[in-house]
Amino acid sequence: MDIAIPAPDKCPLCGSTSFENRYKNVKRFKRSYNVYECKGCGLGITHPFPGLDHLTGLYSSTSYRDKGGKRFIAPVETVVRSLRTGRLNKIESLSTKGRMLDVGCGLGLMLALARDRGWEVVGLEFNNETAAPARKEFGLNVRTGRLSNNGFEKCSLDVITFWHSLEHLEDAVDDVREAAKLLKPGGLLLLSVPNFESLQSRMSGPGWFHLDVPFHLYHFSASNIKKLLKDAGLEVVRQEHFSLEFNPFGFIQSFLNMAGLRHNLLYDILKTGSLRPEGDERGSAADTYITALLLPFVGIASVFFTALEVLFRRGGTVDIYARKSPLIKARLRTPAKTPPVFEGNTYMEPEGHQKNMSD
Repeated sequence: MDIAIPAPDKCPLCGSTSFENRYKNVKRFKRSYNVYECKGCGLGITHPFPGLDHLTGLYSSTSYRDKGGKRFIAPVETVVRSLRTGRLNKIESLSTKGRMLDVGCGLGLMLALARDRGWEVVGLEFNNETAAPARKEFGLNVRTGRLSNNGFEKCSLDVITFWHSLEHLEDAVDDVREAAKLLKPGGLLLLSVPNFESLQSRMSGPGWFHLDVPFHLYHFSASNIKKLLKDAGLEVVRQEHFSLEFNPFGFIQSFLNMAGLRHNLLYDILKTGSLRPEGDERGSAADTYITALLLPFVGIASVFFTALEVLFRRGGTVDIYARKSPLIKARLRTPAKTPPVFEGNTYMEPEGHQKNMSD
């Protein structure tokens, strides 16, 4: 059962109290959701948040991943695995090997690859059920629950990644701030999220593939992600608006949704058998037939529009790499001199401080 909460009264990112109801009554899984947009920073917020029981069901092995951690048919899974190598290559182009945390690690493909290359790795997942595949398949150390409650020491991690997981987190804004504290000076934070201000989003409206309520609790943009990182003391060092994994298909499925076909039908067809909708939720044979007829045309259109959104830096998803200042290390090692204390008109030395000629 969903939690009956009021419309947002304060943006967790910028503190604004002014919102626009951008998408009303978006129907998913026989429930309705609204998506509010903050007028201060553009952050989108799904309303109402799913309750814990509903979230547990959404991410169960009968809905989100199968018991083996897979989501798609074999050819798609092969492509996904190959793309994880590219992710790790980008990380290693910006960071030396060290300790890596992947928040929302899923099956753990990238962490397993990183471990094989000499990284010390740890993952974080929603609960024990979602963590089980990575533990069983690759023997990975995967913790569960909130980032702030897992005992990570401050300044202890070299790399933290949120690969399309941040938008799923109830405390997403606070989790980025917490991640900044956990990074070592000079450490790297990677955020990959759907872009709420993208060309895809604006063209597709509530039919946008990457809107994905109620899984996506927040809807970020490149601009408010950069604001969040700056406020957390991180400096953006790279920003990418093209993803072969997400952007072309995002247009394909969004176009099909806009055509009035059963929502995300093609995406569900590509899922592994146990995760495909059944009964009335499967969609009609006519919808499947029309999808097959339209696929070549929307495929060609997706190439054009993907190139266009990259040109205008409005990608359907955005990857942002940010670094924690190495100067913080020097500040931590050299604490500021304790200031003198004044009580009334009397000058007093701080307790334990011995005055000498250099003071």
